Formats: sequence, C-alpha cells, structure tokens
Amino acid sequence: MAVLINLKPEVIQLDELDGLNKTKSSKLPKPFDDEKETKAKYRTEFTFTKGETPIRLPVTFKGREFCFMLDTGSSNTVFDVLFKHELGKPKSLVEVKTTSDSMVVQTFDALPAFVGPFSMQNCGEVTCLNLKILTLIAGKEISGLIGMNFLSKHVLQIDFNNGRLLFLKMPREKNFDWREEFTISFNSLGLPQIKGNVLGCIKVDFTIDTGSNTTGTLDGRIFEEILSKENLTTSETLASTPSGLVKSKTARIENLSIGSFKYHDLIFSEGDVNNLGLNFLSRHLVTFDFPNNRIYLKKGKEFLKMDESDMSGLHLLRISNETVVHSVDKGSPAAKAGIRAKDIILKVGGKNADDYEMWAIRQLLRCEDEYKITMAIKHDNDEQEISFLLRKKI
Repeated sequence: MAVLINLKPEVIQLDELDGLNKTKSSKLPKPFDDEKETKAKYRTEFTFTKGETPIRLPVTFKGREFCFMLDTGSSNTVFDVLFKHELGKPKSLVEVKTTSDSMVVQTFDALPAFVGPFSMQNCGEVTCLNLKILTLIAGKEISGLIGMNFLSKHVLQIDFNNGRLLFLKMPREKNFDWREEFTISFNSLGLPQIKGNVLGCIKVDFTIDTGSNTTGTLDGRIFEEILSKENLTTSETLASTPSGLVKSKTARIENLSIGSFKYHDLIFSEGDVNNLGLNFLSRHLVTFDFPNNRIYLKKGKEFLKMDESDMSGLHLLRISNETVVHSVDKGSPAAKAGIRAKDIILKVGGKNADDYEMWAIRQLLRCEDEYKITMAIKHDNDEQEISFLLRKKI
C-alpha cells in the first residue's frame, strides 16, 4: 500500500520565484559580541545573496558540488533524476501529493552526500524526481531538495538581512536575542506548523515552507471565507508543481497575526494547504530549533516592506542561457505591448537580459505601479523594441 507523503504541498510561482546564485560555504561569521562565545555556538555557515530566494545550499557528492534547495515544505529529501543511476535499487513506492494532482514515485537509500559536514545518509530514504522545471524558472541549477527528514535533526538560523544560513549547536537554554518563541507542531507528513490568526477571527495552522517563494497560501475553504467577509480584489497567477503548471487566485489580506507580530496587506494565494513561504519569513531573523519543536522570530530590516506581485503579466524561463517568455497573461501590460509566448527577451532597460539574474528581472517587474519598462524582444526572426507601464493588479 502506498504511503502518502507531501513532497511539495506548496506551489512555486513563475512570476514570484526569484533566481538563485550559487551558494557557498565559508568561514565562521564575524562575531556579534564576543568572538570566542560566537564561535562556540556555530557549527557551520553558508551564505546566499541577499534578496534572492529560494535558498540553495551546496551538497557534496563524490568530490563534486551540487546545489539543493532548502525546503521545509518537503517531508522527504529529493534527488534530481541526474542521480538516478547512483541511487541503486528502489526500496518502496510512495504517493506524492501536489497542488494539481498526485503521482507515485520510488524511494531509495540516501546517497553518501554531505551538506557541509553533515551526512545526508542520516535522513533515511529519499525520493527521485525530475526537477528541470525548477532550474528553468530559477535560471540556476537545482539538483535536489533538502527536506524535513534531514532538517528535523538540526537547529538552523536564517539571517535574511546579511544573507547567511547558520547551523547552530543545540541550545542549552533559551536565547533571548532570538526574540519571540513559538511552538512548532508537526503534521502527519512531518512538516512544521505554527499557529496564526487571519482577520482577527480565523485561526489557521500554517505550514512553514522555505521551498516556496510566495508570502503564503490559504486553503480553498479559508480563502473563500475571507472573500465572503471582505470586499477583496483577486487576480490569477501561474504556478508550478512537480507535476505541471497550474493557475491560482491571489488576494491581499488585510491583517494577519502570529503571536504578538502583526502584518498588514500581505498577498496570499489560494491552494490546498495553509502555509507561509520565504517572502513572509524574509521579514525576520528566523531560528528553527526543530529537535525542541521551537521557532524564534525577530523583526528584520524588511519587516514592514510592502508586499507586491508581478505587474507585467510575463512568465519567464531561462532556457539555454536565453530569457524566454513561457506565457503572457491575457489583457496584461506585456500582452498589450505585443509580447507573446516563445518570444525571447534580448534586453531589459538597455541591458542584455541574460546579464540579469532571473530574480532581478522578476523583482523589476513588480517594483512600482506605472513604472515604465523597455525591452528588446525577438519574435521568430524579427527583433523589435517595446515599452509598457507596469500595472498593479491587487
């Protein structure tokens, strides 16, 4: 009998997913206070470019380095199909549930690969999926997902202000500098959850999903309940799951609270689950103490940042070093300017499009209502320059 696991309960938005620069391990961070005390607390550190999401970590296997996505929204660790010949005989079959449907995949014994000094063989069985779509969206290599069957044994801290991810030693007592402490519960799939409140009257158990670049999702029942209580404008966004592309509705939620933290006008998508993604987490210094079922949140520099979504209507992929239009929303500024699916973006604002990271292009396309965008595009063999004004949807 197949065992149901939630490999990826959250969608990855094409118009919201930032690109990924290669992460790298480095020396211990500069101390905050006392150097000896700081070094005693840290086991290892990785760096990532500030503002970029998702977070990729280097995984070493047979002397080579591969980039895996940090994904607390995946119960299992996943290796891309490029590792299939290394994984050996399958151990069992599991059913993977995605936003659009489900699929049956094989499990394998974990490979002798390492995240920094930590062996991935300690996480037990892993799965194998074709992750090509994630690489095309990000414009950077994604060779696997580091899931909860590895992460649950660790204490880690994500410093979004300075682009650092730290694996910490097990704390002996509460660290008050980590600020507000919350209890984590784990659902039947082994995914971490935290309690929140929407509109002051709807209690929600949110899955914490570092594999999602969205602010968050709300399941259909809660999403419709909010729409019935509030006169909200909704829009559609294109999203990717391991089994394909789907569309979902988004809306701007007036208020959300997590403990004493208050948030306003955040953009949530409708989905099958309630979760909080990296765009939400990046407002904080986040410390996960998984062995002790705790998460700590401390307000970061961007705690009060305005939440925005794509304002162009463009959904882009990076294919063979070319920036390609996957699709264009009907009636959007880009569509009215004449951009069509399969067009190649040659330049953005006079700069070669391929010199941009994908996250930077997407960030530009949601920067400001009525901001003028100029592009050089190639349709078939015809090159032309176009311009349009961004339009805020919600």
